[in-house]
Amino acid sequence: MKKRIKSGLKSLLIFMAVMLLFPQVCCYIYHFFDSDFVIGKDHDSLKDHYMGKEILIEVNGLIKSIDVEEYVLGIMPGVIPPDYETEALKTQAVLIRTNVLKEIEEKNSNKATDLSYQYLTTEDREELWGRKKYDKYESKVEQAVINTAGRVLKHNNELITAMYHEVSIGKTASALEILDADIPYLQSVDSNSDVEAIDYMNQYEFSDLDINIEESTENGFVKKANISGTSYSGEEIQEMLNLASTNFYVEKTGNAVRIVCLGKGNCLGISQFGANHMAANGCSMEDIIAHYYKDVIITDSRE
Repeated sequence: MKKRIKSGLKSLLIFMAVMLLFPQVCCYIYHFFDSDFVIGKDHDSLKDHYMGKEILIEVNGLIKSIDVEEYVLGIMPGVIPPDYETEALKTQAVLIRTNVLKEIEEKNSNKATDLSYQYLTTEDREELWGRKKYDKYESKVEQAVINTAGRVLKHNNELITAMYHEVSIGKTASALEILDADIPYLQSVDSNSDVEAIDYMNQYEFSDLDINIEESTENGFVKKANISGTSYSGEEIQEMLNLASTNFYVEKTGNAVRIVCLGKGNCLGISQFGANHMAANGCSMEDIIAHYYKDVIITDSRE
């Protein structure tokens, strides 16, 4: 009799356990076979936030049409580290979206070949990040696009040229200093945390290089330099010698030349490193944009 009772209780416990686990197992099986299920996505997917404005792009030899938001997602991995803070990633999504829509408007074209950015496919992104990190990074970057969907930056009711760079020289440059144009929203602002970045300073060694700086701004951005009797602009020198920025000075020792370069990128607009530092210290995307750009508004392009 005792054995029967024990056997009955055991059967009851097993039955209860199965009933408790059954919904979870069914859910797992459904997700396993459901082609729409992707790790890191839920009901609030990127498709729910499509702008309705499309880009024509060639992918694997075929021309296809993708929404601007999907295009922004494919650009993000190539321009900012995916392990940056969420608010920094959101900021970057707004900058890219602004620039893409401005280019479409100015060039009157929605062809990717006419735009400045490089789009990375899902396969490209997986190769860039690696299989182990892909799901985590894809979800994080996609969420930054979703959370800012449609948002762009405007000055005087016009889309701005949303400049950004990797690391500043401790402060950003003004458009007047770099571009010889006084653009109201591109003024010099402090970005002191950038001096802590790995790429704040880079040094390059050259042998038998005859280079002399002919003209620089007060903050050290080279306007003109002479190489072996020929004058070049700072941008031309940067490209020729593969320098991190146009902010550099030259040290000569015998036949060797050392070029010391500060900052990385054009130093205009938002410093990505500075934005990430602000985000890590509790600042929002709106705070970051307000710090680096003057007199711009964040608005929804879908309205």
